[in-house]
Amino acid sequence: MKRVETTGTFGGILGNRPTLKMLEAALASGEAAHAYLFYGLPGVGKRTVAYRFGAELVSGGDEGARDRALRGLHPDLDEVEPEGQFTTIGQVREVVQGAASRPFEGARRVFILRADTLNVQAANALLKTLEEPEGGAIFILLASSREGVLPTVASRAQAVRFDPVPRGEVVSLLMERGHPEGEASLAAALGRGSVGLALRYAEEDELKELREAVFGAGFAFDGSFEDRHGAAGGIFARAEGVGAARESAYLAAYDADDDGGSNRRIKESAKRLGRAARDGAVAEALELLALLYRDAAVVAAGAPELAVNADRMAEIRTNVAERSGADWAGAAGIFGEEGAKLTYNVAPEAILEVALSRSRQKILESSRGS
Repeated sequence: MKRVETTGTFGGILGNRPTLKMLEAALASGEAAHAYLFYGLPGVGKRTVAYRFGAELVSGGDEGARDRALRGLHPDLDEVEPEGQFTTIGQVREVVQGAASRPFEGARRVFILRADTLNVQAANALLKTLEEPEGGAIFILLASSREGVLPTVASRAQAVRFDPVPRGEVVSLLMERGHPEGEASLAAALGRGSVGLALRYAEEDELKELREAVFGAGFAFDGSFEDRHGAAGGIFARAEGVGAARESAYLAAYDADDDGGSNRRIKESAKRLGRAARDGAVAEALELLALLYRDAAVVAAGAPELAVNADRMAEIRTNVAERSGADWAGAAGIFGEEGAKLTYNVAPEAILEVALSRSRQKILESSRGS
C-alpha cells in the first residue's frame, strides 16, 4: 500500500484521515468543542495530533506562537503528566484553577491529560470544569480505549476515535527510514497498527531482545518448575532493560553534574518513566505471548498466511505438530486475563509466571501429543 499523508496542520500523520479532516474543520470554523476524548491504540498519533491541534488553538493564527507551542514552550498549552500510575487530585486541582484563569498570552488555554489515569477522586474534581470551563479552556483527553475512561468523564467530552494505521502505510514509512522490506513488513505486523510500536520493533534492540525471551518462554513446555520460573524471570529481565533504556535516555537530555533540587526532580521523573516503560514492556510481552499462540492456532487451522511472526514459522510449525489438538486459542486468551491485573499493582513478574504456568497447563491438557 502506498504511504498516504495528511497535509496542512496534520501533515506527516499516517492514517485516520477522516478524523483529521474533522479536526481541521473545527479549526477552520472556530467552533472547537470544549472537551475532546482522543482514544485508540498507543502509537497511532493521538498525542502528536493533540499537540498540533492544541498549538493551533492557543496560537490564534500566530506562526511564532504556534511554533513555541509545538516545542512545549507556550504557557497556554499545558500537558499534565501522571505522577506515577495516576494523575493525582492535586494535579487536577491545579488544572481547574488554571482553566478558570484568562490565557497568559494566547487565544485560549488548552490542557492535555491522560483520561485513563484519572481515578474516581481526581475525575470528580474535574467534572464541573470539564463540562463548563469558566475561562473558555479546551481539554484534550487521551486514552487507549473509551472503556478505560470513567463514564462520567467520557460523557462530557466529544469522542474522537483513532484507528490502527494500515500496515502498508507503516511498511512504507519504515522503508523510507532505510529498513529492508522484509524487516519493515515484520516490524509493521508486530506493531499491530501502531506506528510508534512498529518503529520500536524496527529500531530498538531492547524490544527485539524482549521478543526473543518471549519465544524462549512461550514454547518451553518441558523442564522443571525452576526452569519455568527462570523463563518468566528472563522476560522480566528484558522488560527491566527496556525501562533502564528509557530512564537513561531521559537523563541524557539533562546535566547530570548538577546536584541541586532540580537534578533530584529530574532523576525522580526518570525513575518514574523507567518504571512505566518496564511495566509497559511486561504488558507487551503478554501481548507477544498471546500473539505467538494465536499464530500457532492459525497454523493448526491451516491458515499460516494469517500468522504475524512470519520469521519464526518453522519453530511455530514444529511446536504445533508436536502438540496435535492443543487449544492454542484458549491459551492465548489467558494472557489477556492476566494482563488486566497490571492495573491493580500486582507484581509484574508474578503475573508473567502465572500466565505462563496457566497457558502451559492449558496446552498440555488439551494436546493429544502430551
